[in-house]
Amino acid sequence: MPLRSLPDHPDLAQLKRQARELRRDHGQGSHSAAARILGQHPRLAHRAPEQILDGTFALADAQLVIAREYGFGSWPSLKRHVEAATRWALVNPHPRFDEALAAFDAGDLARLRTMLRADPSLVHARGCLEPPLGYFTGAMLLHHVAGNPYRCPLPADIVEIARLLIESGADVNAETLAPQRGTTTMGLIVTSAHASEVGVAGPLMDLLLTHGAELDLQSDDSLSGPLNNHAPRAAERMIELGAQVDVLAAAALGRMDLLRGCFDAEGGLRRRPRRSARTLSSRDAIGLAVLSAYVNQRTEAVEFLLEKDGNWNMIGVNNGTALHRATSGGDLDMVKRLLARGADLNDRNNPFRATPFSWADHARQYEVVDWMRANCAIDLHDAVCFDLPDQVRARLDEDPRSVDRAIDQWEVPRSTALHWAAWTARPHLVSLLLQRGANPNLLAGDGRAPLDVAEKTAAAEVAALLTAHGGRRAADL
Repeated sequence: MPLRSLPDHPDLAQLKRQARELRRDHGQGSHSAAARILGQHPRLAHRAPEQILDGTFALADAQLVIAREYGFGSWPSLKRHVEAATRWALVNPHPRFDEALAAFDAGDLARLRTMLRADPSLVHARGCLEPPLGYFTGAMLLHHVAGNPYRCPLPADIVEIARLLIESGADVNAETLAPQRGTTTMGLIVTSAHASEVGVAGPLMDLLLTHGAELDLQSDDSLSGPLNNHAPRAAERMIELGAQVDVLAAAALGRMDLLRGCFDAEGGLRRRPRRSARTLSSRDAIGLAVLSAYVNQRTEAVEFLLEKDGNWNMIGVNNGTALHRATSGGDLDMVKRLLARGADLNDRNNPFRATPFSWADHARQYEVVDWMRANCAIDLHDAVCFDLPDQVRARLDEDPRSVDRAIDQWEVPRSTALHWAAWTARPHLVSLLLQRGANPNLLAGDGRAPLDVAEKTAAAEVAALLTAHGGRRAADL
C-alpha cells in the first residue's frame, strides 16, 4: 500500500525536490530518513540504520524510495504517470463525446449512427480524461463495448453498436491511454466479468477478430486474464479458438475432465504450468490451482485438489491466498481445512499487508474472527491491533525478542507492535510492551517513532507513557 497519495495534478518538479530532500536528510544523518530508506529500498532493506547512514545514497536511490512511497515500483513508472497526467490535463475532450456515450448507454443505435455520420471524428474521440488516471483513461467509444470497468448494464444491442463503431472507422486495436500500459478493446472484453455474465463476450470477440483485432492465444498465461477477472465465457471462447488449457485454467473453469487429465496415474502433475516467465513447481501449481478453483467457486475442483500436496500459500488470483479469501468470505469450514493443511495464518503477501485474520475482521465475518481468536495463535502485531492482550502475552512469552520485530503491517512498512499500540491509542498495551522491553525509539518505515504516532492520534496517555520510558520524536533522535 502506498504511504502517500499523489494529487490529481502531480508536479514532477516537486517530486524531484522530495528526492533531493531525502538525500540531503540522509547526508545529515537523519534517523527518520534511514527508516524510510529501510522501509522502501529493496536493495537496502536488510541493513542496519547505521549502515544506511554510513553508506552512499545516490539521487537514483532517493528517487526510488519516493516512487515506492507513492505506490510505484520505480522512478520511471512514477515519472511516466506524472507526465501522462500533465499531458492529458491539457486535452480538450470532444464536445459531443458525452452525448454520444449517452446514446451508446441507451442502446439507441439510430441516434448514434446519426451522430457519427454528422461528425465522423467522434469515433476517434477520447473520454475518461479526468483524474485519477487508470487503465480506462482516454477510452474511445469502442472501448466501452466491454463494460469494463462496469458503469451500467450493457445495452441489449451492444454487438450491433460495436459493429456500427467499427464500420464507422474505429480502430479495433487502438489502446486506451493508461500511464503505464494501454489496453485494447479485446483486452477489455476478455477481462470483463460483465460481458461474460451477460453472454456477449464471445460474440464481441468474434466481431473484433473478423475486423483484424489481435488476441493472444499462445502465451503461457493467455487464459489468466479472463479467469482471474471472473470472465469464464471469454476463456471458453479462447479455448475454442486454440488457447491451451493447463491445470490452472482447468481448475478455474471447473472442467473436471480436463483437470483429471492434468495428472498421471500416480497423481503426479503431467505438465507444470508457466506464469510470469517461470515454470511453477508442482506444489506451487497445485496450490495456485486450488486458489483459482476456490475463487471461481468450483467446489468439485477444490475437493479434488485439496487431496494433493500443494503450497496453500500461493497468491496470483487478484489478491491474497486461499485462506485470505476463505476468512473474508466467512467460509469457516474452508478456513479450518486450510489451516489443518498448513496454510500460513500470518501471511501478509498482499497489497494490504494484512493477515487472513485481519481480512476476516475487515469483512465483518465475526464467526470466523471468534473461532480464530479462540483456536489460533494470532501474531503479535495483529494481537495489538485488535486488542487481544492474552494473545500479546502469549506471543511475547513464546519469543521475547519479537517485542521489537519490525514488519510491514497494513499501510506502515517496518513497524513494531509498539507503533500499533500507539496508533490504536491503547495505553494498557503500550505499558505491557514497554514492560517487556520494547524500544520506544525505533522508527517505522514511514520515518516515525511511536511518540510521533501518539501525538498524531492525540493519545495523551500513550505519549506520557512513552516519554516516561525515554521515548522521543523522530526529529530528536
